[in-house]
Amino acid sequence: MLYQPILALIAVQFLFGGLPVASKFVLPYAHPMTVVVTRSLFASLFFLALMALSQFMSKKQFPTLSPTSEAPRSVQVALTAKNHLTLAMLAFFGVTFNQSALFVALPKTSASITSIISPSIALFTLVFSLFLGREKFEKSTLLIILLGAAGVFVVVNPFQAHNVANPYGGEAWANMLNVASAASYAFYLALAGPLPAQIGTIRFSLMFFFYGFLLNLVVLGGYVIAIENQWLPAPTTALLPSTFMALPTSFWNGLAFLLLGATALTYFLNMWAIQRVRPSYVGGFVCLQTVIGLYLSKQILHEELSPRMITGSLMILSAIVLLTFFYIKRSRNKLAT
Repeated sequence: MLYQPILALIAVQFLFGGLPVASKFVLPYAHPMTVVVTRSLFASLFFLALMALSQFMSKKQFPTLSPTSEAPRSVQVALTAKNHLTLAMLAFFGVTFNQSALFVALPKTSASITSIISPSIALFTLVFSLFLGREKFEKSTLLIILLGAAGVFVVVNPFQAHNVANPYGGEAWANMLNVASAASYAFYLALAGPLPAQIGTIRFSLMFFFYGFLLNLVVLGGYVIAIENQWLPAPTTALLPSTFMALPTSFWNGLAFLLLGATALTYFLNMWAIQRVRPSYVGGFVCLQTVIGLYLSKQILHEELSPRMITGSLMILSAIVLLTFFYIKRSRNKLAT
């Protein structure tokens, strides 16, 4: 039924919209890299369990089939060395750099800024798809890109000094790192192409997060070595909290939401939904993420919006809406021909 994937996509936007808000209760007590490593490990274990459950249910449903019998199972393509190399590269952009940049930026910027910039992933994906030859350049795409880029610039504006009167505007370097995080995830989306469908979406997600976890460990190890050799200053928060008993309930609630809600369930529901609706309709739901994120930031964190944040947000969302209509129009033209 069509309403089921639509409800799933709405749930995804709620979960993603709550990520920067939940992070504000976690990052004062845990270093960003600790959170990044924990998220990738939890996601790997989640999809490993999901894959094991899927295989168990498949065997239980078809217990007596002979090797020559036909069964409505998905064909599991053997992973080649090239596939593993591609998965590792995708994991670097989609997990390691994306999440590291995001969680390093969050303590120095607001949840509102993060919620405003996040939908620009769809616009960056369009740009990278054009460079990779997976999208054809048209006049409408130029308008969409320019409008979105102007909106991002209005929000982050690296040439504007930090406004002490409005601490929710974020520091310029953190806002730019937020943009880099969105661009990194968009690059992963543009590069992934048909690979998830070819090797199986659950197996792809498992390998994607597992390689991301390994790469995150390498980055964390390098960071620790740099601190020990005094190449980088020691962090204000420990890599691991010294005592778990002293951590407030808000920390554990925020961490549980990040791991189960904004990581495992989000990726699973999004993966399930996009297989059941046209990709052209998915982009429109991204706008909800900003609305939900800004609402939660206001209600829970009591953050305020500046005029430039509102203006930039409207410009980015307008570009997303135009992009959605562009995809819908193009898909209808293809069906007509």
